[in-house]
Amino acid sequence: MKPSQKPCLSLIAGCAVLLACPSQPLCAEEVKYADLEKKISVDKNPVAAEGGVVSSYAPALAKVMPAVVTIFSSKSVAAQDRNPQQEELFRRMFPDIPEDFFERQQEGGNRKEEGLGSGVIISADGYILTNNHVVGDADEIKVTLPSDKKKEYVAKVVGADPQTDVALIKIDAMDLPHVVIGDSSLLKIGDVALAVGNPLGLEQTATIGIISAVGRSDVNIIEQGYENFIQTDAAINRGNSGGALVDATGRLIGIPTAIQSNFSGGNIGIGFAIPSNMALNIVQRLLDGGGIVKRGFLGVFLRDLDTNMAKALGQDNTNGVLVAEIGEKTPAEAAGMKPGDLIVGYDGKPVQGMQQLRLDISNTTPGSEVVFEIIRKGKKTDLKVKLGDLEDNQLAASGPSGRPKAPKDADLIEGVMVDELDEETRKSLQADEAVEGVLVKSVKDGAPAAEAGLRPGMIITQIDQSDVTTLDEARKVVEDFKGDVLLLQVYMAGRRDILAVPLKD
Repeated sequence: MKPSQKPCLSLIAGCAVLLACPSQPLCAEEVKYADLEKKISVDKNPVAAEGGVVSSYAPALAKVMPAVVTIFSSKSVAAQDRNPQQEELFRRMFPDIPEDFFERQQEGGNRKEEGLGSGVIISADGYILTNNHVVGDADEIKVTLPSDKKKEYVAKVVGADPQTDVALIKIDAMDLPHVVIGDSSLLKIGDVALAVGNPLGLEQTATIGIISAVGRSDVNIIEQGYENFIQTDAAINRGNSGGALVDATGRLIGIPTAIQSNFSGGNIGIGFAIPSNMALNIVQRLLDGGGIVKRGFLGVFLRDLDTNMAKALGQDNTNGVLVAEIGEKTPAEAAGMKPGDLIVGYDGKPVQGMQQLRLDISNTTPGSEVVFEIIRKGKKTDLKVKLGDLEDNQLAASGPSGRPKAPKDADLIEGVMVDELDEETRKSLQADEAVEGVLVKSVKDGAPAAEAGLRPGMIITQIDQSDVTTLDEARKVVEDFKGDVLLLQVYMAGRRDILAVPLKD
């Protein structure tokens, strides 16, 4: 990570996740992944889980360390107004600084901001894998090799993806040492992990730990990004970003990206790396897409299941993802997907949760036809969907249509007073004309519905996965319901959601 940049801080349980802010790629070279693929070394054999005590990992490190480079980046940023008090304090602390130091910082109205990171050579002709936050917003990128630290190579960005924090750069050199890339899908918790990089400017530093977790998608390091991190306790610090995480045989399994830390910013044994499989996938899509990663688009709002929702849907576990809302003129709508559908399978593999499904869809090429396995009203079925292009679509809310009737108060379920939805109320709520249902007038504090998240001003559009447009329809569905947990689809402030309301203790 760049020690000279201000990190984006996200507080998690009293700690902070540290990552320099990502930005857009600089340029893209006209080259296809098929050309680069011929130059990359890949070994997908699993690591032996048993085989005696290892007394040294020097042979493994000897394979990778020559391929881990130092990356210096710089960019021009607007100079801040001078502060005489701060300058005086700085001079007292560092009396040997030049007299014109602060004047030079203001030259041209800009100042130069520099950063230090790491990279991994993946081909003999100079392709280097690193992080977007190391190089993505730089005006100038220079690289030094372990074999010749006095020589600097000027690098250019071939492609960079802020949403996964992967970048590919290239230097003009041949016959370079390069890593062998392993299969990160074979990693197991407890496997040995070695991190190699330039932490805090200390070049060619190696640390050891284990794989602490895989498939971390709940870290929230990259805002609106796609996360599937390897977690490790191998020490990672500022400057390790873009370096190498390798297995016990020296094969590349990940790209160190961020750490969770206390406010000191130092390592506390929780580091995160982009899996090698994911990094290569992004490299392929960057090159084939002309420097842009194209992502599949479904057009829905999703939510994970909790135990109450699972019970209401007749499921004995919380696997799967519930569809809360379908966008108008989206691939989901065209395929016949409906709010309340439970997605349990995607393209032949089970769906565990929302983040995993979102990542799988994003990794699918736009225009692909994929099969969603869904459960609708207790029945399992397959639904074929032709995915759109995320960059070309915007989600629009849609809902059932019908005519509202005259207002009439009613107690729908325990602690919940509802009313018909009239045009005046619709306008006051700024609800779209397509939204139909019954209006929640009040929810008693402590009632099960309140605990589930139901609030006054919400519009109930579905009960037990059935559309409701009048109080009579709503009452009939509730009266006929025989279960313990009732599903309500609600609309508020332009968004739909699904709530699970327990009816019995």
